[in-house]
Amino acid sequence: MKLILLGFLALLGGLEGVFAQQAGVPVVSFEKSKTGDFMRRKTRLGLLEVASGRAEIDGAHGSSGRKCLHLFGGDETAVTLRMNADNLYEIRFQAERWTARDPFVLLVEAEVDGEWQTVEDASSKVLVGGFKTLVRAKIPEGVRLLRLRCSSPEDTGVLIDDLQLVPNTPMECTSLSASQPVLPCLVGNQVNPILRVDLEWSGVTQPLEVRSVTIDLLGTTDLDDLESVSLMRGPETLDSRDPDQALGTLFGTVQKPRKGSIQFKGQWTVGEGPDHLWLSVTPKAGANIDGRVDAGLVFLEFADGKKLTPTISHPAGSQRLGIALRNKDSDGVPVYRIPGLATSTAGTLLCVYDQRHEGWRDLPGDMDIGLSRSTDGGRTWEPMRTILDMGNDPAYSYDGVGDPAILVDRVTGTIWVIASWHHGPLGWNRSGPGFDPEKTGQLMLVRSDDDGVSWSAPINITRQVKQADWCFLLQGPGRGICMEDGTLVFPAQYQLDPEHKREPRSTVLWSKDHGKTWQLGNEAKSNTTEAAVVELETGRLMLNMRDNRGRKPPGWRAVMTSEDMGLSWKFHEPSHQALTEPVCMASLLHVGRELTGMADGQLLFSNPAVRRAPRRRITLRRSLDMGQTWKPEHAVLLDEGSAAGYSCLTMIDAETVGIVYECSRSHLAFQRIPLNEIQTQGD
Repeated sequence: MKLILLGFLALLGGLEGVFAQQAGVPVVSFEKSKTGDFMRRKTRLGLLEVASGRAEIDGAHGSSGRKCLHLFGGDETAVTLRMNADNLYEIRFQAERWTARDPFVLLVEAEVDGEWQTVEDASSKVLVGGFKTLVRAKIPEGVRLLRLRCSSPEDTGVLIDDLQLVPNTPMECTSLSASQPVLPCLVGNQVNPILRVDLEWSGVTQPLEVRSVTIDLLGTTDLDDLESVSLMRGPETLDSRDPDQALGTLFGTVQKPRKGSIQFKGQWTVGEGPDHLWLSVTPKAGANIDGRVDAGLVFLEFADGKKLTPTISHPAGSQRLGIALRNKDSDGVPVYRIPGLATSTAGTLLCVYDQRHEGWRDLPGDMDIGLSRSTDGGRTWEPMRTILDMGNDPAYSYDGVGDPAILVDRVTGTIWVIASWHHGPLGWNRSGPGFDPEKTGQLMLVRSDDDGVSWSAPINITRQVKQADWCFLLQGPGRGICMEDGTLVFPAQYQLDPEHKREPRSTVLWSKDHGKTWQLGNEAKSNTTEAAVVELETGRLMLNMRDNRGRKPPGWRAVMTSEDMGLSWKFHEPSHQALTEPVCMASLLHVGRELTGMADGQLLFSNPAVRRAPRRRITLRRSLDMGQTWKPEHAVLLDEGSAAGYSCLTMIDAETVGIVYECSRSHLAFQRIPLNEIQTQGD
């Protein structure tokens, strides 16, 4: 059996079946099966045949692939497996309940002396959604025929994938190695997984007893940055929305970081309970977030005194330090989302975001705009300020306001934040034509003229820029820009009228009088939403957009340019299929414009760099030629885990870019990235 002691790869989605597989034992999946009705199939395990009811090969779901076996339930759907071998220990398979309604029954049965006997009742164990359940059932001695039987509401049932028959052989280790998922190590988090140890074994009887695990912290920039180090057991899948609760029982005791080896002594029976361990560190409150954390596996010792040395002890790479800027329940708010980040003319970092008082749901709802402020390049942050709160009357859905974008006027020093206000139960789906707050979402601005310390009353510009027949007009979100001539520009988006099915369009919102009046450009591309904008050459805008066409993977960003403030747009051919994405917000930055106001051609781009959901692999990329090329070697992976995936970039100084992103280890994480780490030698 394969054991991932630091099983973070489960965050990548749909890999639960990988962890359940027995090393060296055949696995039956359904990837090569024809979709549609299923009756029988010869497999390497034996003959799989429908005995009653209805089953099909589902082509849209799977545990380790895209297909699975669907038993439709009803009064009864039963599938038998006539096994090719005997002397078997158990059957294992991944299961997903295909209904939340009762009654639901899933039984594993064995034919013993001509009678069916239940060997596992999984009815209350199988979870809805995501192949989250591994079903295991022991096989009685001498049995050659098994049956999976499901009863449920009509046309619901259960999905089955990755079947294995595990032989009845003694357990023995086959390999041990260490590897390192790319995850941020965050100040403010008690739990920071930094090392994965891969242990593979075969057999099931005579279980192995692990009594100690020895590691080291070689490669860590400064051990004084760390408060403690621990080894923890836990589930296959870490909870990215509540990272400090993702792991459970300690293996051994929490220890102080030190040079040389660190031994954790505990007791763990391989194959029983959570078969996963994580090496985790807790950084000190004042840790230098420009540093790195690294670790290695020295050896593992069993109860019989045998020591197992890994084939790979110190995997390549190390974990970047950062700050958990906002976590669950920070300042009593359950959820933070939608970051915007900018650097003021005084060098202050300003991060805005949603304070979501009702949880993960989007607008409408009880939501305000929060601000975090740093005057030392993001190393420390002041207490959160609430800068936009439109009310808390439940009769009006608490007058939620959210999805902020931030902009710094480099001429006047004024800081602008724009957000969407919903007076009542409107939101994306119910905002409608017109101008009044009771009918349509409102476009609101606040400003600060003292470097983000205090903020103005809300300014409503809806009637200035919205067309009456549009259903909705809102901002980016993320950040806007100040052009070379002082023009202020926010990315924007709007929905057409109901007759045009409320289809969204991206565009730009701009002001040539430093925010006194605003105008709106024309559509850049149909069916696009959350966009990012930069100025390329003088007066030429690039709009980089979330493209809903990617809902049918693969997905890419849509990119257009305009030389007339968005009155007309041109397709940017070099960007076509250059920036992959699973339909998400992203951030775009022109380095020279941010530092000096002048063009230098260096563009930075951040997003979850995968072609389909789930959102993962937050990546920072760099172009040296105004976005004409995005070379693979000019990219840095920041977080390979799954998360909501929104991000925003700013230049902290000439050598350092700052990023806030929705992270697998916190709601909002901040990191400082040296610019020279996203370029090749000699650039």
